[in-house]
Amino acid sequence: MGLDRVLAAIATLHDLPHLIAALGQEPLWEDLAPGNWLGGPEPALSFSRAATVGRAGGFRWLGVETMEPARAARRASRWLEARGQVAGIMALCPLSRQLALAVAPESAVLEIDLRSPGRRQLTALARLRGLPAGSPLFTAARIAEAFSSEGIGRRFFVQFRATLDRMGEDVPGPAGAEERRNLALLQLTRVLFLYFVQCKGWLDGREHFLRERVDDCLARNRQIHRDLLRPLFFGTLNRRPVERGRAAALGRIPFLNGGLFEPHPLERRWRGDIPNRPWVEAFDQLFERFHFTVAESGDEGAVAPDMLGRVFEGVMLPDRRKASGTFYTPSALVREVLDAALAALIANRLRCSDGLAARQLADRDPAALQVLHNVTLLDPAVGSGAFLLGALERLTSLRADGVADRHHSKQEILRRSLFGVDLNPMAVRLTELRLWLSVAAEDPAGHPEEVSPLPNLDCLIRQGDSLMDPVGQIAGLPVGTPAAGRLLVETRARLVLATGEDKREAARQLRRAEVGAMRHCLDRAEDRVEIEIAECLGEARSPTLFGGSRGLDSALRRRLRELRTRLRLVRQSRRRLVREGEVPWFQYEVQFSDVFALRGGFDLVVGNPPWVRAEQLPAGLRERLARRYRWWRSDGGPGYAHRPDLALAFVERGWELVSSGGVVALLTPAKISTAAYGTVARRVLSAGARLHAIADLTAERADCFNATVYPLALVFSKTVAEPHQMVRASLDPSVRAEMPQNRLLGGAPWVLVSSRVRRALEEVRQEHPRVGDRYTAQLGVKTGANAIFLNPSAPIEPGLIRWAVRGRDVAPFQIRRRTRLIWTHDPRGRVFSRLPPRAARYFDTHAAVLLARADYSGGVPWTLFRTAGAVAPHRVVWADLCRSLSAVPLSGEGDHLLVPLNTCYLIAVEDDCKARSIAAWLNSSWIRAVARSVADRAMGGFARFNAHVVSSLPLPETVLTDPDLPRLADLAAAGRPIQEELDELCARLLSLTPAARAALVELEGTDPRDRR
Repeated sequence: MGLDRVLAAIATLHDLPHLIAALGQEPLWEDLAPGNWLGGPEPALSFSRAATVGRAGGFRWLGVETMEPARAARRASRWLEARGQVAGIMALCPLSRQLALAVAPESAVLEIDLRSPGRRQLTALARLRGLPAGSPLFTAARIAEAFSSEGIGRRFFVQFRATLDRMGEDVPGPAGAEERRNLALLQLTRVLFLYFVQCKGWLDGREHFLRERVDDCLARNRQIHRDLLRPLFFGTLNRRPVERGRAAALGRIPFLNGGLFEPHPLERRWRGDIPNRPWVEAFDQLFERFHFTVAESGDEGAVAPDMLGRVFEGVMLPDRRKASGTFYTPSALVREVLDAALAALIANRLRCSDGLAARQLADRDPAALQVLHNVTLLDPAVGSGAFLLGALERLTSLRADGVADRHHSKQEILRRSLFGVDLNPMAVRLTELRLWLSVAAEDPAGHPEEVSPLPNLDCLIRQGDSLMDPVGQIAGLPVGTPAAGRLLVETRARLVLATGEDKREAARQLRRAEVGAMRHCLDRAEDRVEIEIAECLGEARSPTLFGGSRGLDSALRRRLRELRTRLRLVRQSRRRLVREGEVPWFQYEVQFSDVFALRGGFDLVVGNPPWVRAEQLPAGLRERLARRYRWWRSDGGPGYAHRPDLALAFVERGWELVSSGGVVALLTPAKISTAAYGTVARRVLSAGARLHAIADLTAERADCFNATVYPLALVFSKTVAEPHQMVRASLDPSVRAEMPQNRLLGGAPWVLVSSRVRRALEEVRQEHPRVGDRYTAQLGVKTGANAIFLNPSAPIEPGLIRWAVRGRDVAPFQIRRRTRLIWTHDPRGRVFSRLPPRAARYFDTHAAVLLARADYSGGVPWTLFRTAGAVAPHRVVWADLCRSLSAVPLSGEGDHLLVPLNTCYLIAVEDDCKARSIAAWLNSSWIRAVARSVADRAMGGFARFNAHVVSSLPLPETVLTDPDLPRLADLAAAGRPIQEELDELCARLLSLTPAARAALVELEGTDPRDRR
């Protein structure tokens, strides 16, 4: 009988043992005296009847009748907990037909309406079936897990990570913590996969096959890893039944093939078995603690395959996540990016709009589906496999209807369409795991013998570096003939689904094809380098105007040195290739040479590449990236603020890897659209690509990433745009695009706004000079050790103390004085060579920290950095991070003693009048709106108004001579409301039309009359 029917039949306390029996536990009936049933009087617990209704081992279920089931169950549970008793409570109200279950000592409560139990309640009860035998405390913990309303996914991965950490410490063999951790992850992911397989009934047809086998292994004093898991992985799941020998004793186990159940290179290198203790903890605390289902989110209380996207994020250490720029991408956003990319590709091939292509996609139009037949899609940084899994599901939904058809379609899509690369080998493994689960979930087999083998994915999902190659001369070279490409396509397609000897032969053929492609690449690389060397030598011999030869000057000598180094690397690589007989590293033009030979590149390059700021990259890698990628080279000036994010290199690499007419769709930092370091990329893409969508997702999607990020979806195709190409600011192809692409030419920040707002911005800018044409914006003073210089705890001579200005202290026309600074420089900004006694003693105690500062390069330890702006007599200061540009003049009496810190920017101006005029100008609603349009977005409605932003703002000459601007600045400083008058004056100075004013109010988000 189903649980819903059992619940519907419960009318009195006497019916509760039937529920216990339905849960697979022992039903009982033993009356308890209501007044003393828990071992002592408790007037607050009012029950009309009580009884012991069942048990699971030493754990008891106590049933009570009450008018308030939830309250009574909770209070009774707490009463038991306070007395150290372990039991479950079933509180029933016969009149309202409400049942509440609680467990001590966890005090978890499950409320059930017996007339119409909900899906979550039925699922929670179902998880109580077949509870493993254990102590009362163990059983109570399992029941509490089943009842908990906390997110199952979060709880599972918290426990997964804890289990991984413990097992990683116990792995024998490697000395390195990372290798031990990777070996542990390898074992746990195999078992995790088998729990999903087990819920399909494929492990000897038994619901608790793994638990029973582990218990049997322990009862016979055997080793779980050596005597159970090794035979199961390598002697059963990876062999056909006729080849299993003694391992056949494990029962009816499917032949799953695939790389998951083959010895991993790490295992071959580090032989050894994980002891029993960590395995027992893994089964007890992780796998047997949760319920699994192969339905995507189909069971509210179960761990489903679609939750595994958080594994990669959950198992990476926080510092590794930050260094690698790896963050989980929500599945809903993956679907939106993929649909935008597919629509763009169809639009290119069928020569229609993105909106029409999206409608054809939704209607499964035959012409649109033909475009996607055998499409090639690459994720160059697969991470947890979100985009490849999303693409597999999306393409399958477009091709197939029934379950059997879906299973066949997924296998065909994997054979020919999906490719992935990641630098992290465990990311590759987790991506394979998710794809294998997706295929297994669609397998209609009812019996283990009918299960289809898993595809071999190691020839499709490769471990390697998408950005750099060891030789540096291979990228972009021709890669063999179309005939060789077709052979590689067929060999790989055969290998994906091959088994046994066919698999081994296909793997050998694939290796030979890859070696041939690599040899071809190296030969061509050697030819190219030798030609360049000959050109250098020829240039050295070329005659000068005076009849002699040029000779090897320093530039030619340096170039020749580089070329000879490359030639040596190419030849060394070729010798290694011949010696080892296999490709020694990953190279797109080798392992995927067929894609380039037959198609010229991938049809789609999609993904969420690593976001890593330049200062977090090793200096050597920054240099190599700058040499290799033209878009990555900074032309925005010195300092970290102008160094690109690693994601920008992936954008350029996507441009290289995509075919003509193909589409690149990547999630990148929003700064790429506005920052100075994105200038080259914006210039190339706006002139040479078709821009489909540039969608800033900060406001609507940033919170989905479980990290502080500002995402931008960038969708473009490698084809020249039509003359009137429009770009939309949304991923949704049905949204009307309002920005002409020809307005984005030149590398300026991409400001995607409505036509109305765009015309207003152009009206403001007109042909006016810019702030940067006249003044140099700079960051404020950097201490490098705020804890030492700000608000000192020790007494310091008053003559060295000044007020510091932080960004949060800046308001329009006003400064809040809240932070004291030890100023160790003279009025001209030169550091004192000696300090008064108290200050000298204070800094002596902190000398080690002062000398370790990143900017310190010699001299006295107490020096401050970037002090020029702090000593200028007339300055305009604004906060770097704020909701709206806010400026203040520092030019009055005593203002020269204020020191702006590096959370502020400033410009030094000629006199007090100009300082007040420019501050008023920057505080006008119109200039704020222009600044906001090009500023980098931040969380909570904030934006970054850096030097680049303010330098680009218009500054008509009349601003510096108008007598009313300084007057209004004085009134505002005195607390008078001036915003409306200020905006009216600035509108006249800009000659703004009423339409432009209304549009700029829309852009800024508030009415200027609401401002001070």
